[in-house]
Amino acid sequence: MRRLWSEACLAPQWDGPGLWLHGDLHPANVLLTPDGRLAAVVDFGDLGTGDPAVDLAVAWLMFDSGVRHCFVAAFGPAVDAATWARARGWAVVLATAMVSFSDDNPGMAGIGHFGVEQLLSER
Repeated sequence: MRRLWSEACLAPQWDGPGLWLHGDLHPANVLLTPDGRLAAVVDFGDLGTGDPAVDLAVAWLMFDSGVRHCFVAAFGPAVDAATWARARGWAVVLATAMVSFSDDNPGMAGIGHFGVEQLLSER
Protein backbone atom coordinates (compact mmCIF):
# COMPACT_ATOMS: atom_id res chain seq x y z
CA MET A 1 0.00 0.00 0.00
CA ARG A 2 2.87 2.37 0.76
CA ARG A 3 4.36 1.73 -2.67
CA LEU A 4 1.02 2.44 -4.37
CA TRP A 5 0.59 5.60 -2.32
CA SER A 6 4.13 6.73 -3.17
CA GLU A 7 3.52 6.10 -6.87
CA ALA A 8 0.34 8.14 -6.72
CA CYS A 9 2.13 11.00 -4.99
CA LEU A 10 4.88 10.97 -7.63
CA ALA A 11 2.45 10.97 -10.56
CA PRO A 12 2.09 14.27 -12.39
CA GLN A 13 -0.80 16.36 -11.14
CA TRP A 14 -3.95 16.77 -13.20
CA ASP A 15 -3.36 19.77 -15.45
CA GLY A 16 -6.61 19.67 -17.38
CA PRO A 17 -9.78 21.55 -16.63
CA GLY A 18 -11.77 20.56 -13.57
CA LEU A 19 -14.19 17.83 -14.66
CA TRP A 20 -17.51 17.02 -13.01
CA LEU A 21 -16.99 14.37 -10.35
CA HIS A 22 -19.33 12.26 -8.30
CA GLY A 23 -16.72 12.44 -5.54
CA ASP A 24 -17.90 9.37 -3.62
CA LEU A 25 -18.14 6.67 -6.28
CA HIS A 26 -18.12 3.19 -4.76
CA PRO A 27 -20.41 0.14 -4.84
CA ALA A 28 -22.81 1.47 -2.18
CA ASN A 29 -23.59 4.40 -4.48
CA VAL A 30 -24.13 2.33 -7.62
CA LEU A 31 -27.42 0.55 -8.32
CA LEU A 32 -27.50 -2.39 -10.70
CA THR A 33 -30.32 -4.17 -12.49
CA PRO A 34 -30.90 -7.83 -11.59
CA ASP A 35 -28.76 -8.86 -14.57
CA GLY A 36 -25.86 -6.66 -13.42
CA ARG A 37 -26.22 -3.65 -15.70
CA LEU A 38 -25.88 -0.11 -14.39
CA ALA A 39 -29.27 1.28 -13.35
CA ALA A 40 -28.28 4.42 -11.44
CA VAL A 41 -25.62 6.27 -9.51
CA VAL A 42 -26.87 7.83 -6.26
CA ASP A 43 -25.64 10.10 -3.45
CA PHE A 44 -24.28 13.18 -5.13
CA GLY A 45 -23.42 14.90 -1.83
CA ASP A 46 -19.75 15.20 -2.81
CA LEU A 47 -20.41 16.43 -6.35
CA GLY A 48 -17.73 18.81 -7.54
CA THR A 49 -15.10 19.43 -10.17
CA GLY A 50 -11.49 18.34 -10.32
CA ASP A 51 -9.20 15.48 -11.23
CA PRO A 52 -11.07 12.56 -12.84
CA ALA A 53 -8.80 10.17 -10.90
CA VAL A 54 -11.11 10.67 -7.91
CA ASP A 55 -13.96 8.77 -9.55
CA LEU A 56 -11.72 6.28 -11.36
CA ALA A 57 -10.73 4.85 -7.95
CA VAL A 58 -13.93 2.83 -8.27
CA ALA A 59 -11.90 0.46 -10.47
CA TRP A 60 -10.37 -1.06 -7.30
CA LEU A 61 -13.36 -0.59 -5.01
CA MET A 62 -15.88 -2.33 -7.26
CA PHE A 63 -14.16 -4.58 -9.78
CA ASP A 64 -11.99 -7.66 -9.55
CA SER A 65 -8.86 -7.89 -11.69
CA GLY A 66 -10.52 -9.20 -14.86
CA VAL A 67 -13.36 -6.69 -14.91
CA ARG A 68 -11.01 -3.89 -13.84
CA HIS A 69 -8.78 -4.59 -16.86
CA CYS A 70 -11.85 -4.32 -19.13
CA PHE A 71 -12.88 -1.11 -17.37
CA VAL A 72 -9.42 0.42 -17.84
CA ALA A 73 -9.21 -0.77 -21.45
CA ALA A 74 -12.59 0.80 -22.23
CA PHE A 75 -11.10 4.24 -21.52
CA GLY A 76 -8.17 3.56 -23.85
CA PRO A 77 -5.89 6.56 -24.44
CA ALA A 78 -8.47 8.97 -22.98
CA VAL A 79 -7.01 8.20 -19.52
CA ASP A 80 -3.24 8.28 -19.20
CA ALA A 81 -0.98 6.27 -16.88
CA ALA A 82 -0.54 9.21 -14.49
CA THR A 83 -4.30 9.49 -14.00
CA TRP A 84 -4.56 5.75 -13.30
CA ALA A 85 -1.70 6.06 -10.78
CA ARG A 86 -3.54 8.89 -9.01
CA ALA A 87 -6.75 6.83 -9.15
CA ARG A 88 -4.95 3.96 -7.39
CA GLY A 89 -3.85 6.47 -4.77
CA TRP A 90 -7.45 7.59 -4.26
CA ALA A 91 -8.44 3.92 -3.97
CA VAL A 92 -5.78 3.48 -1.26
CA VAL A 93 -7.21 6.43 0.66
CA LEU A 94 -10.83 5.35 0.29
CA ALA A 95 -10.29 1.64 0.96
CA THR A 96 -8.16 2.20 4.05
CA ALA A 97 -10.61 4.80 5.38
CA MET A 98 -13.50 2.38 4.90
CA VAL A 99 -11.60 -0.38 6.70
CA SER A 100 -10.49 1.91 9.51
CA PHE A 101 -13.72 3.80 10.20
CA SER A 102 -16.58 1.41 9.40
CA ASP A 103 -16.86 -0.69 12.55
CA ASP A 104 -20.55 0.21 12.67
CA ASN A 105 -21.15 -0.39 8.95
CA PRO A 106 -20.22 -3.90 7.76
CA GLY A 107 -21.16 -3.07 4.17
CA MET A 108 -18.69 -0.20 3.96
CA ALA A 109 -16.04 -2.22 5.78
CA GLY A 110 -16.57 -4.98 3.20
CA ILE A 111 -16.05 -2.53 0.34
CA GLY A 112 -12.87 -1.34 2.02
CA HIS A 113 -11.53 -4.86 2.54
CA PHE A 114 -12.32 -5.74 -1.08
CA GLY A 115 -10.51 -2.60 -2.25
CA VAL A 116 -7.45 -3.38 -0.15
CA GLU A 117 -7.39 -6.94 -1.53
CA GLN A 118 -7.64 -5.65 -5.10
CA LEU A 119 -4.90 -3.09 -4.59
CA LEU A 120 -2.57 -5.61 -2.99
CA SER A 121 -3.27 -8.18 -5.70
CA GLU A 122 -1.54 -5.90 -8.21
CA ARG A 123 1.83 -6.05 -6.47
